Amino acid sequence: MFDPIARFASLLSATQAEMFMDISPLMESHWTGIPIVAAGLSAALQACLPDQTRFFLDLEIVRREAVADALARGHGRFLRRDVEARTAIEGTIDMLGATARRIALFPNVKRMRRSFAIECSLFHDLSTLVVPQFHTRQTVDHHTSNMAADIASDDVVVAVSEASADDLAAYFGLKPTEIAVAPNGVSWPDWYEVAAENTFDPEMVEPYFLILGTREPRKNVMLVFDALEQAPALLRQHRFVFAGRMGWLEEQHALPPSLEPAVAAGRILFPGYVGDFEKYKLLRGAEATLYPSLFEGFGLPVLESLSVGTPCVASWSSSIPEVGGDLCCYFDPFSARDFIRAIQAMKRRRRVEGPALAQACRERARQFTWEAALGRIVARLEPIVARRWVS
Repeated sequence: MFDPIARFASLLSATQAEMFMDISPLMESHWTGIPIVAAGLSAALQACLPDQTRFFLDLEIVRREAVADALARGHGRFLRRDVEARTAIEGTIDMLGATARRIALFPNVKRMRRSFAIECSLFHDLSTLVVPQFHTRQTVDHHTSNMAADIASDDVVVAVSEASADDLAAYFGLKPTEIAVAPNGVSWPDWYEVAAENTFDPEMVEPYFLILGTREPRKNVMLVFDALEQAPALLRQHRFVFAGRMGWLEEQHALPPSLEPAVAAGRILFPGYVGDFEKYKLLRGAEATLYPSLFEGFGLPVLESLSVGTPCVASWSSSIPEVGGDLCCYFDPFSARDFIRAIQAMKRRRRVEGPALAQACRERARQFTWEAALGRIVARLEPIVARRWVS
């Protein structure tokens, strides 16, 4: 257990306070992005503060066992079913007790405000403010109308990267001392590695690059298409696998007609959304992942790639260098030519560094854990709890 968490656990016991975690992101049928973050923090709370954490949805307490089951499954389909059937509901939070010592952690947009004695929420990115052209008008209106109110009702504002913290300071006037920076973590079920080794033979798979994530405008997949049009030799040497759901504003990231023959020939693949274990296997088997995103609050796919020993060719943008460090080959996300250069640089690097590069990737990823993220959050909560409830 990390020291900040151990100290916080002692403080919760001394003050008879409890942590409450909003599980609304876990209700999604498929976990990507924010639901993965919510799952990681939920697992850390269960592991590190098992007797002092409760889970809630709106004003109802959700059974720990139901949350643990969803975490084990890696999706929220059964959790949603059991919540709707009320078999996962333990009771209702008594909001009438003015002296209730409850601390709420919201992993995304708040569904309620000023309902707990102490509140903190996570801000993953400010893309709707910084790059609104990559979102629908409805999404921009929804997020911009809620962000200011969420921040005003927070005792602790949590950013998932220094880049997101800088954006919070620039757009909302927050001081650095008012923001806790808690980078995301990465974890895989213990059985994934052995199962992947038993079901994947690298010698039977043609080399491929993996582009992971929902196809939405700011993910910049058009840059990959432009590069393949400019350097068709890449398609003869590697397959290109685009794993992820189709997002919004499809006209901004549609496949050019010139590349349709490559799809027909199996050189470009679109498997769509892939489950967690399939994603793990795809990451392990790739020569490298390609991440051309124009803007990120963190860049979780980059960290997931490094965690299995697969290096990444990534855009030099926003928070991505915080995650990738020197294990990525970076490029200008507005230049297909520079992207091609970075891909070639990564191919050379893999030939020269070999297994040492994969080991370095895994070692860097080990610096990012959900327990460490939780430790940074509770370290900022600790003095607030002490001021309010320690006599």
